[in-house]
Amino acid sequence: MHETNFIYRPPRPGAVTKGLGIVACVTTISLIAWTFEQRRKRELARALASMPGAANILPALGVHSEMVLKQLGVGVRAKSERRQS
Repeated sequence: MHETNFIYRPPRPGAVTKGLGIVACVTTISLIAWTFEQRRKRELARALASMPGAANILPALGVHSEMVLKQLGVGVRAKSERRQS
């Protein structure tokens, strides 16, 4: 009589394992995006610091940052809006 050999296959991942995999994937992507954004901000700060005359501008940025960012086209929320969220 013919003998049939069965191949062992490990069990498929369950719903919990799939859910944890998705959470881990989303977390990893978020961390990569956050790291990239931090790197971009550092590069912008370095570019600003390397400009001639930056030593005269940088102290004013700390005091008038909202005004400067509005002139550069970057949206800034008011302090009252920040407290509410």
